[in-house]
Amino acid sequence: MLEPIPDLVFDARAHRYSYKGEWLAHSISSVAQPLTPEEKERIWAYKDGPDGWEIRGNTIHEALERHLLGKGVVAQDKWWEWLGPLLDDPLWQGCEILAVEHSVCSASKSLGGSFDALIRSEKGSTFLIDLKTTDSANKAKKRKPATAQLGGYLACLIDHYPELTVDRCLTVVSAPGEVVIKTDMPDECLAAWSDAWTKHEAKQMLLGF
Repeated sequence: MLEPIPDLVFDARAHRYSYKGEWLAHSISSVAQPLTPEEKERIWAYKDGPDGWEIRGNTIHEALERHLLGKGVVAQDKWWEWLGPLLDDPLWQGCEILAVEHSVCSASKSLGGSFDALIRSEKGSTFLIDLKTTDSANKAKKRKPATAQLGGYLACLIDHYPELTVDRCLTVVSAPGEVVIKTDMPDECLAAWSDAWTKHEAKQMLLGF
């Protein structure tokens, strides 16, 4: 397992990261996937409730984390339509767990984030993984991979764990009755992240930051 980055802390109440006692200004996910106010409003309209995306995402993420760590998975019956295909996927069979829900950061960019898993397959390939959930198999197939977001995590891993080599970046999309895995090459992810960060910096300059 990867050792945690020293002095990197996630404050769950503030939903922010700090590094060496200083708050980090940005999150990898918000830089990689910037949203307009209108987009945020549409997304947040479906956040709450017993079938909202927040409880679905939290439940599926926690279940995968426990599964990879060899702990028992307990969830309401309705979520097993997602969990069955996800946990039984051949991706996890015989793999070595290198990290789960692992926090990373860039001090120079003042940003932090947490990726869902880093595994080594039976054949020796190392996969960096971001888990997404959706409410239908059709949406899972159409969902774009988290290329830039994975690139942000990878860039931070390169900074803090220079001995580590990642062979593929995977967006694992969990849907009822199906799991869809989208594959990116590390260089593609780093290029997408560089582009996202450049756009983010330009926006910050326009706003006077």
